[in-house]
Amino acid sequence: MVLVGPSGCGKSTLLRLIAGLEEPTGGSIVVGNQRVNQLPPKERDIAMVFQNYALYPHMSVYDNLAFGLRRSPHTQALEPTQNALPSWAETLLVETTRPLPKPLRYVSPRERQIAGQVQMVAQLLQIETLLDRFPKQLSGGQKQRVALGRAMARNPQVFLMDEPLSNLDAKLRAETRSQIVKLQRQLGITTIYVTHDQTEAMTMGDRITVLNNGQIQQIGRPLDLYNRPLNQFVAEFIGSPPMNFLPVAFKAPLLLSNGDFRFTLPHHWEEPLSAYDGRLLTLGVRPEHLSVAPAAPKNLPARVERVEALGSETYLMAQLIQPLQPALSIQVRVEPDRSVQVGETLWFAIAPDKLHLFDPQTKQALVPAADSL
Repeated sequence: MVLVGPSGCGKSTLLRLIAGLEEPTGGSIVVGNQRVNQLPPKERDIAMVFQNYALYPHMSVYDNLAFGLRRSPHTQALEPTQNALPSWAETLLVETTRPLPKPLRYVSPRERQIAGQVQMVAQLLQIETLLDRFPKQLSGGQKQRVALGRAMARNPQVFLMDEPLSNLDAKLRAETRSQIVKLQRQLGITTIYVTHDQTEAMTMGDRITVLNNGQIQQIGRPLDLYNRPLNQFVAEFIGSPPMNFLPVAFKAPLLLSNGDFRFTLPHHWEEPLSAYDGRLLTLGVRPEHLSVAPAAPKNLPARVERVEALGSETYLMAQLIQPLQPALSIQVRVEPDRSVQVGETLWFAIAPDKLHLFDPQTKQALVPAADSL
């Protein structure tokens, strides 16, 4: 589950409530079949990966990975018994001022189990060569993998991840994103992932929850949110670049208009719009669902203000021109090999099966008849 939304919408607060770092004012938090509202964080069997890594600087990578395992109550029973060492060895361990050489050290069954778990996690994350290093000797990507490994090593019921990739560069972010998805599927552990990055949300989430001002706007699979947003906020937030919006007048049975712009809707819109005759609506269309077309009343005229050529695709920022009101800016994705000049006037056609309509008062989506979905 990915929690996505603008800054301050409540994503991290919700994560901290689940982890036990904040106290809820109402409601229940249930992990598995257990209500955990009154349990302290250490008893919730939850592991959290923070945005700033939160590694212990005085510990090696190995000890950072092993820290949670050493404190875990599940490994307490593997402690050696009181008489596991001969008396002379106990005296030597107490009185010596320096640790014994590694070959002479006693390794408890519990510590051997921890070592095996650390090695397994290190191999999964490809950090087995870093186990003797300290956090200050690691790159950002390496620190992030250690933070992930520390959470994974405990094998908790739930992973909580609070924007763990925000401090990484674009290339490393893409690599680590793929790695997290792969590991999550391997381990099969419920994971709640917080981000404000829509690309992360769309590529990582089995389901996405869109939050705004502390309220859930929509929960669904990534493509469901993209293709069928429930309201204008979700439509604008999911997708990059965001959806374009234009106020239009509706005349029954199927005509949208704004100035000289005239667009006839497909027939499946007739029933859901029957109560909106003579009213204003908000037309929404994504940049990838606009295309360069000949001048015609059903197309939108706009003057190109900026061209962003990305190689695999090109985005145009254009200003709608008179008689369209108001003079809004729109974004359009065009073919990468199309030559477009700043200041050029183009007409853009709307894909009729990809448009969205919203009530301008409630901001809720108006849904076409089921046969069009």
